[in-house]
Amino acid sequence: MKKIKELFLKCKTGVFYNEQDILLLVLRMILIILLVLMNDNAVLSILIPVIVVPGLLFKNVVLNKYFWLILTIFGTVPYLIFDLHGYVPNHKHIFAYVILAVFLMLFFSEKENSLNNLRFQAKYIIGLCFLFAVIGKFLAPEFLNGSFFEFTNTIDPRFYGLTSVMGEIDMQLLKENATNMESLLNTSNVNYSFDLIGADKIEDVGLITSYWTIFIEGMIAISFCLPSKFLLSKYRNIFLIAFILTTYPIATVYGFAIVLATMGFIQSTKRSLLTGYSLFYLLVFIGLPLIKIPFLRVFNIIF
Repeated sequence: MKKIKELFLKCKTGVFYNEQDILLLVLRMILIILLVLMNDNAVLSILIPVIVVPGLLFKNVVLNKYFWLILTIFGTVPYLIFDLHGYVPNHKHIFAYVILAVFLMLFFSEKENSLNNLRFQAKYIIGLCFLFAVIGKFLAPEFLNGSFFEFTNTIDPRFYGLTSVMGEIDMQLLKENATNMESLLNTSNVNYSFDLIGADKIEDVGLITSYWTIFIEGMIAISFCLPSKFLLSKYRNIFLIAFILTTYPIATVYGFAIVLATMGFIQSTKRSLLTGYSLFYLLVFIGLPLIKIPFLRVFNIIF
């Protein structure tokens, strides 16, 4: 009970006793991500829990640089090296970069500078991630003319809630798109095709979504890549929070959202303080599983 009370007071005041408390929290947040989401093949599914759980339980383990060396090997091999031969989701690359950042911090940083160096790396991982994302969008004509989101909004079940509301399209019709797409992916008939139901009703939505995405991701890239002395850099958390709030309630990409919230949390802490931004990212980290709730279905049942 005493420990719970102390933790409550720390969170309430935004103050931790020292930077190591924050560092431990950060490292355990990363380990939770790996435990839940690093299960892409049989080897990882079996070995990652065995490796990660001791780090969650024991302070000396989670701060051990050789522990993170082992995790770096298990992260970089499947997500960076094997990616040369097969598809790996983008956010899994970021898992590897974050693990590598912790490894470099523990191996090459002085103890008193460890958290500062991790903040620096988290800031630039976010900035560079969004920078390359924006460059990719400018190189894709289908993104600039809005057709990417016309297609995605009508074919990807994660967007069906928004699409059905904005385009006034029956959810069952959108599900037919997913069924037809599955048939297209599995057929050997080169002449097979189908019409996307509802695409014509969300042309404006697709274009607006495309340019909002380019704008907000561009502002994140610039504000996070700029040195902190520049004024725009001071607003980086506002841009990142705007992205989170306008993206993940619609596109429920859990893996990217949780690692982004974790990196946002890391770079937003100051010395032994949790800022208001830090608390937001922490709440997002804790509450993210709720995005799996079918809110539209619940709303329709209630009303």
